[in-house]
Amino acid sequence: MDMKKVFWLLIIAILLLAGCTSSELLTKNYYILEYYDHNEEQDLFQKTPLNFSVYIQDSKVSKTYNRSQIVIRHFGPRITYDNYNLWGIKLSKVIPDLIQKRLQRYRIFNQVHREFLDTRPDFEISTSINNIELYMADNIQQARVNMTFILRNSGEEINLIQQNTNIERKLLSYDYDTFVQTVNEIILEETDKFINKILITCGVEGGIEEIIADNAENAVITEEIALEKTTTEGNGLLLLPALSRTDNEPYFYAKNDTGFVQSGKMGTPLALEAGFYSIQYGSGKYNQMMTKKNIEIIPRFKTIIEPDWGCLIVEVIDKDRNYAKVRYEIFDLVTGESYGSEFPAEEEIGEQSTVWVLKPGLYKITMNNEPFNTYSNFTTTYVEKGDIKKLTIVMDTDDEGIPTNMIGAGVLEESFLETSLEKTKFSSAIHGNVNVNSNNESEKDVNDTNIVLNAQLQNFLLYDNSPFHYSMKNLIEVGTSKATSESFRLSTDDFDLKNTLIYYFIKDLGLYARFDANSHFFNTRLYDDDFYCTKINKDGDVVQDTAFVDNVKIESAFFPLVLKEGVGINYRILNRSKANLSLRIGFGLRQDINNDVYQLWNTQTINDTVYKEYRELESESKTGTEMSLVGTFQLPLNLSYSVNADFLFPFNDEKNYTMEWENVFNAKLFKYISLDYKLKLTHKMTEINDYVALNHALFLRVTYFLK
Repeated sequence: MDMKKVFWLLIIAILLLAGCTSSELLTKNYYILEYYDHNEEQDLFQKTPLNFSVYIQDSKVSKTYNRSQIVIRHFGPRITYDNYNLWGIKLSKVIPDLIQKRLQRYRIFNQVHREFLDTRPDFEISTSINNIELYMADNIQQARVNMTFILRNSGEEINLIQQNTNIERKLLSYDYDTFVQTVNEIILEETDKFINKILITCGVEGGIEEIIADNAENAVITEEIALEKTTTEGNGLLLLPALSRTDNEPYFYAKNDTGFVQSGKMGTPLALEAGFYSIQYGSGKYNQMMTKKNIEIIPRFKTIIEPDWGCLIVEVIDKDRNYAKVRYEIFDLVTGESYGSEFPAEEEIGEQSTVWVLKPGLYKITMNNEPFNTYSNFTTTYVEKGDIKKLTIVMDTDDEGIPTNMIGAGVLEESFLETSLEKTKFSSAIHGNVNVNSNNESEKDVNDTNIVLNAQLQNFLLYDNSPFHYSMKNLIEVGTSKATSESFRLSTDDFDLKNTLIYYFIKDLGLYARFDANSHFFNTRLYDDDFYCTKINKDGDVVQDTAFVDNVKIESAFFPLVLKEGVGINYRILNRSKANLSLRIGFGLRQDINNDVYQLWNTQTINDTVYKEYRELESESKTGTEMSLVGTFQLPLNLSYSVNADFLFPFNDEKNYTMEWENVFNAKLFKYISLDYKLKLTHKMTEINDYVALNHALFLRVTYFLK
């Protein structure tokens, strides 16, 4: 079958697969503003309305904000328009509608209308929307409403009452639902303040008393306003914000009047029937948890609990900044109660830190199973309301690297939240191993010694800012070996660079673009028993014809240089803390740039003499369908596995496909010592045969993290 047809069939297949399995399309979301009666001010309700008529004009909306897209301001002059989160109403219409409903509910005026056809109203209320936007930064989001309320005589330009509003309110949950709900609440709250000013100006003492007697006697009620409440049936949402922005905070419990209990995750809205609930939340035993009572769940409304708690994360390391597996216990310094004990998380293998949700106060943390009243191996820290703190405890170690006693503790990071929300992460590490083997098994007075030295520099850069995801992996590896009566020989020489940019237009499906490069730094030589060597260049000229040599140079420094580019569809099969797997299918290009690069072309043995013929390789370029499988897995028993498989099927020569399939198993033995096994499979095609080459490597690795 034509490879171009295969390519397009595969693209269509993976799109269909994603369409069947993904439920979170980046569809457009529309938001509305609506009337809330649960936040009405009871003191503003009037028994008898003022005997005036009022016309509510359409709001004047600043040109910047008079559009359907929600405006995002980045804490400066820069703004962006969100094309996927839109207003489902016109702000110029809905805000006056809310003001009208508020005035009618409170019975402030005799008549309140959005238009008067036959009569001229006594007053006009106008509003101007200067700013209505979402303030967004890496570690905070706010809703901002800047608007003006004006009451004037009908047809006149003189302002009788004016109220300027500029409210910036922190969002307790970073989502558009919360933003719109907060804007809705601000508008209604500021309308209440404006109404209070009207009542004071019109003669209602303090804004909460009855209308003065004369006005009440002359009042003619022409419009009856029903004061019935909206229905109390239905479901609402309860949200306890996750201060750490992780999914590792403890569960909370909500109990209604009948004793029915539901559990929810902090940071995730919990759907509940309308009514009153008591909630329990926090770390520790059930009787140590914090309690809030009479929390009202309102239909079609998200009730957000403002945090009156703080969070604590404990990290335990040694003086070389390596993970130390030592149990710690948290006590209330006042009561001496224990909230529990834990081992710190080993983040390098994908474990998540325990987030302790605690009431504000002073706490004592002890190490090595020490009791509360210990005067050694302990530290104290203060947990503040609405804050998250990462406490780092440093342990001393013995000669074998086993943690012994605590030698330091404190808050090393200014803000855990800012660090955890960083979009760009960079890590770098040096790996090395040495193997020396010596024996005299062959002769009594002769020692055969073999030495192997290997070093790696590994760099990793990640930028994750939805919907964009960029990763860069770089590995530089150099190794030498030496046997008895031989000089040091280069055994490993590799430079590998992988760059991938993905744009996710669906939760697990996106477009990718990649650029990879592979080369080496030094000349490459092959060693063997004496043989007869012939080298022929690209033009067919013999450049070497040497008898009885034990090595031959087959590659110059930096060549071959292999470049790979590709674009296509990326499907994320797994995306978990301990398992990540992606499949990519698309259009690929590959350039093998060869300069003074030779490959074994023919070999034969005549009269016990081995003849080897090497020919220089031409540079080549291929285009075709590429497929890649990339994944990392954290397994039990401190094991990890990573896979990177690349296939390219040329359009014009299906048999001459390329395959590079690398498998790496890592077993962590001690804090910076691990056992690595690497298996790499590559497809080789020569004049002699067509086969899959296997490259095995097993070594004990010592690691030092630079960053």
